Amino acid sequence: MSRTALALAIAVAVAPSLALAGDQPGPAKSGMDQFLDWIRSLQPKPPPPKPEELPAKDTITANPLALDHQQLGIEYERALGDIASIYLSPQAAYGSSGSTWLLTAGLNVGMRFFVLGAAPNGLFFGPEFGVNYERGVQAGSLRTAIGIGMGGSVGLSLVIFNRFVVSVGFSAQYRTEPDLTDPTGVTIKTRFAPLPRLAFGVAF
Repeated sequence: MSRTALALAIAVAVAPSLALAGDQPGPAKSGMDQFLDWIRSLQPKPPPPKPEELPAKDTITANPLALDHQQLGIEYERALGDIASIYLSPQAAYGSSGSTWLLTAGLNVGMRFFVLGAAPNGLFFGPEFGVNYERGVQAGSLRTAIGIGMGGSVGLSLVIFNRFVVSVGFSAQYRTEPDLTDPTGVTIKTRFAPLPRLAFGVAF
């Protein structure tokens, strides 16, 4: 037999033995190791980490002091990033006496710039604008008119537990206001309208 044939015969005889040796499992775990693995499987897995709660960017507040100044005092505020916010404050009133009635509707719009804290939380100041529409029947005739105002506000808002808000401050507008009660017709009056702020509400 040639050397090549002899080497081929030895390789064929040894290969199955090597394959069997490679397929054999590792050493079996002892009974104690299996018991410890079972104990570990019974332990509760730690809960996944909670997602980070984002800071509130919206607030809805009520200012009871506004009622003494013939305003509703309801306000919605939306943060525009960390340094500024925009807010809306609707106004409405209705009164009647016999055949005379008066409907007033308005809206104040303003911006707040925060110098301490991140909007809507912190010390703020900013401009404010208002528009006022009146419609009613006076002296037997239908009258309508529009007034406008501009001014500013300053104050401090605190968001507590990312859920509640307390806000104190002061705003003022120089306003033109229509007067529909004048017997001679619609007249326009001007006045300085201050408004203290002590508001409470929710943040979300």
